Amino acid sequence: MSSIEEVLREVLPEVIPGEELVRKAKKAEEELRRRLDSALSNYPDIEYRFLGSYARDTWLPESLEIDVFLLFPEHYSFEELERIGIEVGKSVVDSYEMRYAAHPYVHGLVAGVEVDVVPCYRLKSPERIKSAVDRTPFHHEWLKDRIRGKENDVRLLKRFLKAGNLYGAEFKVRGFSGYLCELLVVFYGSFENLVRNATRWRREMVIDVENGKIEVKKGQQSLFVVDPVDRKRNVAANLSVDNFARFVERCRLFIENPSPEFFRTASRAVDVDRLREELEGRFVYAVSFERPPIVEDNLYTQLERAERRIRKVLEDNEFRVLRSGHHAGERCYLLFETTAGELSKVKKHYGPKIESYENSMRFLRKNREYERFFEDGRYVTYRRRKLRRAEQVIEHAIATQYESMGKDLSDYIRDGSVHSGEEILSLHELLEFLTEFLGVRE
Repeated sequence: MSSIEEVLREVLPEVIPGEELVRKAKKAEEELRRRLDSALSNYPDIEYRFLGSYARDTWLPESLEIDVFLLFPEHYSFEELERIGIEVGKSVVDSYEMRYAAHPYVHGLVAGVEVDVVPCYRLKSPERIKSAVDRTPFHHEWLKDRIRGKENDVRLLKRFLKAGNLYGAEFKVRGFSGYLCELLVVFYGSFENLVRNATRWRREMVIDVENGKIEVKKGQQSLFVVDPVDRKRNVAANLSVDNFARFVERCRLFIENPSPEFFRTASRAVDVDRLREELEGRFVYAVSFERPPIVEDNLYTQLERAERRIRKVLEDNEFRVLRSGHHAGERCYLLFETTAGELSKVKKHYGPKIESYENSMRFLRKNREYERFFEDGRYVTYRRRKLRRAEQVIEHAIATQYESMGKDLSDYIRDGSVHSGEEILSLHELLEFLTEFLGVRE
């Protein structure tokens, strides 16, 4: 059995960018600086700063991206900030696409390296921030000296998280942001110390990085990491409770049996025959529809909303849902598994208690198809189900309730199709996710 120290020695060269890649990054940075100096010559009061993981040298070899922020004085209006920010961003990259965070920004390439050009305000205090990106310069200032000497520990943590699909605060992942990774390494001092301590984390913990202390807040439902720049803000707010649990489990498994595989991303093997065998005895349904052209965070927010809506419709129709999920590739998918595929042709219909004279007589007049009976002094009869099969319920939901499933998704869901059982195996890009969804082990 390898020791933790042996594993980290083996993995470390894999997470540190090589000399050739560093040269490529420096060449792109120099070219970007030259272009920015030229583009901002007409705006002498706007400065630029390199921030983020590239500026703090905590980036991974596979994640080279230069973040440059354009700092505007406060007298610029928000509209001017956006307009000039986009204008300058477009002018300094070789090719670009527009992306959106608190406001639009330019993502592009310079000398083959990905670059984000993000406008924000130059503020004296984080208390004056006007949008989330205005915090970033303050985050950099707080971290830049404290993270020095611990850069490779951050890299180890990021790769450890990436291999477990836990890296990234965006809605698709709901994991650990790069900023959160750096704060945790500052707090615990090293990757190994963080992992050892995380084996006993609780969701009621409040980690105060700036003051170097941990408190337990009874009844708290998720980890709270105090932002040293804005003490009311939880840096771990986007970390889901389930991903918190997955991280704690991953740390425990690594401590119990250290292995380089914890730092290496492996695609899940798909055994179609095994999936077919599994689907034969289970009630699984997939809604497939065209992917709308919207930003990813909005897409995953609305996929979750649509999933919850259909799940509720199934449960309202007395189908117990074992599990549900969503996935996006070239197309979008919603997955559901129920305990049964078809219900009785009748369902119970409850009426008033016998003490209510008028309501009792109205119940008798309206319900004549089946005999009535009593349960605890209350009228009960049977009514025929309009939708008996789970697949019918899902089809009815996307045909009639699509408008409640996300403003950008609704029309796409309405035109979607429902697949069940072995039919799902024809959705090839879904199969890896389906393997995980069904709990099939390799």
